[in-house]
Amino acid sequence: MNRQSRRVIRFSSQHQIPFPREAVWPVLSKTDWINRSAGLPPVAYKVSPADGGGGTVTASARLFGREVRWRESPFEWLEPELYRVHRIFENGPFKEARMGMDLTEAPGGGTWVEVYAEVMPRNAVGRLVASRLLGPKTGRDMVRIVARAEEFLRGRAAVAMPRLPARAPNEGALRAGLRKLEAAGQPAELAGRLEDFLREAPDVEMTHIRPFAAARRWAADPWAVLRLFLEATRCGLLDFSWEILCPNCRSSREVGAVSLSQLRKGSHCDVCAIKFDAEFDKSVELKFAVNPAIRRQERQTFCLIGPGGKPHVLSQIYLGAGEDRLGKLPDLRRALRLRSPQVKETRTIEAADFSDDGEGRAVICESERFVVRRESAGTPRGFARWVNPRPFPVMVCVERVEWSDDVLTAARVTNWQEFRDLFSNEVISPSEQVTVGAQVVLFTDLCGSTAMYHGLGDAPAYVVVRNHFAVLMEAVRVHHGAVVKTIGDAVMATFSRVDEALAAVRRMHERLGTANPALEEPLALKSSLHVGPCLAVNANDKLDYFGTTINLAARMVECCRGRDLTVSDELFHRPEMAEFLRGVAVAPEPSEVRFRGFDAPRRVWRIGMA
Repeated sequence: MNRQSRRVIRFSSQHQIPFPREAVWPVLSKTDWINRSAGLPPVAYKVSPADGGGGTVTASARLFGREVRWRESPFEWLEPELYRVHRIFENGPFKEARMGMDLTEAPGGGTWVEVYAEVMPRNAVGRLVASRLLGPKTGRDMVRIVARAEEFLRGRAAVAMPRLPARAPNEGALRAGLRKLEAAGQPAELAGRLEDFLREAPDVEMTHIRPFAAARRWAADPWAVLRLFLEATRCGLLDFSWEILCPNCRSSREVGAVSLSQLRKGSHCDVCAIKFDAEFDKSVELKFAVNPAIRRQERQTFCLIGPGGKPHVLSQIYLGAGEDRLGKLPDLRRALRLRSPQVKETRTIEAADFSDDGEGRAVICESERFVVRRESAGTPRGFARWVNPRPFPVMVCVERVEWSDDVLTAARVTNWQEFRDLFSNEVISPSEQVTVGAQVVLFTDLCGSTAMYHGLGDAPAYVVVRNHFAVLMEAVRVHHGAVVKTIGDAVMATFSRVDEALAAVRRMHERLGTANPALEEPLALKSSLHVGPCLAVNANDKLDYFGTTINLAARMVECCRGRDLTVSDELFHRPEMAEFLRGVAVAPEPSEVRFRGFDAPRRVWRIGMA
């Protein structure tokens, strides 16, 4: 439908998809992909600091044979209902344009999709282009895009949108790499999935590949897919890089480091206009890309700040200077966080903050903090008044606190023994120390090893210790941990997850007796677990960890008597411990211990593992 007024031309198209909005949103919120599919040109973006914080985005692209420049306001959206954007043009046939998409529930569980634009022409040429060219083209493009989205959701199409460019691979290089991958012993089915991906996936998917996301799409074990990707890197099919993700927008604008040794602690996000430090367990991510010898890479940008690039943000609201308006709240069944580049502190919110008590709520964006204020009745349920009392615009994000499971952090992958075995040269620079916000640290020791050496003699005792190491390392590997080092007959290992660390400890104690069946008295293992922050460092060209968490974990093993596990109070009260303790026959023993090097006593728990 087209409607032309004296100044504004509006056009829209309506479509129906027989899937719920929650399924449609992840596809049609990819504004970068929609622009590519529609054949629009790539865009060059420039970000400059804005008053009060954040950034001002200006953009340019070649349209109608000339460069067109515009200022782009931040997208507004509410998942899974709508998104919109406002652009003010410096030149070209248009003065302004407002565009967006609305997703409403249709009978039978489907979704009505309305795509619209309101264009203010600059002149007669602009009116002609908008009404005769842009409007009809948008309608035709969306018919194709929505039809492909439906096929994709039905599982009948491998790519979510049509007409995404896909360069042909270098056949010789691809076949050579696949032969090496086969020789490396990778499963044929997974290798076949990777081959199909490298041949058929659009160019936009050839960079920034997340292995755990690929595993989810392939319905495969994520660690098996990660192993495949690592071997594919060694075989010349893929490359990997380390990217530092902004803690706000959770994306990276900088070129990734090809080695951990190139990683630097400090980073900057020009879009969010903040400086931040890399965190091994949160913001340093390992991503993959096709090797340029297999397929040429394309790193153009078609949309910078749409909702598809920020899946952790449920709602984004752009308030003008002094603006006060009603806005719908996202689903508050779990705690979310309010954040703004123009507000110093974040604030966690939940359903109780907006309970249906007959009173409305207003969210005030002050300079230092967000204030949620009760108001008189009149605000509809599920809505709030969003108030910006400041003399400049404010952008408010309502976002999920947790990070996506698809993000493969540096801590997660370097805490995996197979990665350390395949890429032992991947260490940070000796001059850098990178924070690890939460690391699970395991220390083990053999009980009575000195007496064993005296009783058996050096050579037989060495065999016993070597066999015990094999059991421990196998347990660490199976549960996605990494052995950092061995000291005599002691082991230091690290994990990213408490449940995996506990499972590894259980496996060690259960299987240690089979390591040396000829021994008259089975070996007795002492073990300790602690969780907390530390520093990742380069120690003799090996990735190692340093700090109070490491020191305490090492000291705690001294509390063991043999065939037991000592855990810190911090770890004991984690929810993962409840499941672990169901398999323990004797109740844990608490004690207060003053460890060497620590001023105050620490509470620890000894758990029998017999």
